[in-house]
Amino acid sequence: MNSYERALTVLHGDIPDRVPTFELLIDKNVIKEVVGSHDYPTFCEKVGLDIVVTGTPSKLYEEKPLDADRGLYINEWGIVRHYSGETVSVPAGGPLVNPSDIETYRPPDPYAERRYWELADLLKRFKGKKLVGMHLHDALNYPYYLRGMERFFMDTIENPDLVCTLVHMSVEHNIAIAQRAVEMGADFIILGDDYGTTASTLMSPQAFRTYIIPGLREVVQAVKSKGGMCFKHCCGNINSILDDIVNTGIDALHPFDAAAGMDMIAAKNHYPHLTVMGGVNCAAPLTDYTVDQLVEEVEEVLEKFMPGGRYVSASSNSIHHRVKVENVLAMWETVRRKGVYS
Repeated sequence: MNSYERALTVLHGDIPDRVPTFELLIDKNVIKEVVGSHDYPTFCEKVGLDIVVTGTPSKLYEEKPLDADRGLYINEWGIVRHYSGETVSVPAGGPLVNPSDIETYRPPDPYAERRYWELADLLKRFKGKKLVGMHLHDALNYPYYLRGMERFFMDTIENPDLVCTLVHMSVEHNIAIAQRAVEMGADFIILGDDYGTTASTLMSPQAFRTYIIPGLREVVQAVKSKGGMCFKHCCGNINSILDDIVNTGIDALHPFDAAAGMDMIAAKNHYPHLTVMGGVNCAAPLTDYTVDQLVEEVEEVLEKFMPGGRYVSASSNSIHHRVKVENVLAMWETVRRKGVYS
């Protein structure tokens, strides 16, 4: 099997030759240390990742400096982003300070060509060889980026009509990009909005069911209506809304962080048609362990999650700047060596 066939086999519920590998985000300095540049496709080819995906959605939009010395830039949404050296910048302020600002606000054009440059590059290089996807948002992130998190959460109580308007705007925008991406040849869309902290969901489960889950379902079903698969990334403890998320029709869920109370084995048993992705703790095992300790850890993870298939190996979040490159490479080499199905 090649990487594409391997990943597709798992997602269809069958047993592949070995466990596929995936990472949602990989720090640019890790990439450079391996291939001598920040070239993600070359990195994926060299390390043998089976599933590849475009970068963080914020980079789909043109940015202009507000205060370059402080790392502050403003993008096409009017959202201020703060760069601190991490792969993903942090939202630091939105344009909708007052509820009435929505009356004159217009979101960016979802069909602008720059949105699809990276996807086109991945498809040209890997279509039919690796599973190729696009990383987008769904129903939560843009609304709270535009209003600010605290104001948006207060809006769910004080201004529900505004919340519904913002969610609809986000859903409509992401559906437009997602459907065009699938038409271009993307095999899957992964929706990256985080819904939880290490202890609980960001809002009450009822608030998620009222405002966010219906929008998520719209995006998922729009992707599937075009023949694409839809994955959901969601950090944190989302146990209280896990049924709701899975029932939107997603094909896979990432990353089931055990440190946040997520149980991947329980999910595999409870949702037999769901592919689970994750398993390797991206903290101490990847940052502090020796290579031998890391290999032992990955072997234990594989032994636990491989049975029955429906499993894609990945870290518990991302390959961030603190991981040791030798541990990352050892992780993937161990999957290739020990993640083989008889």
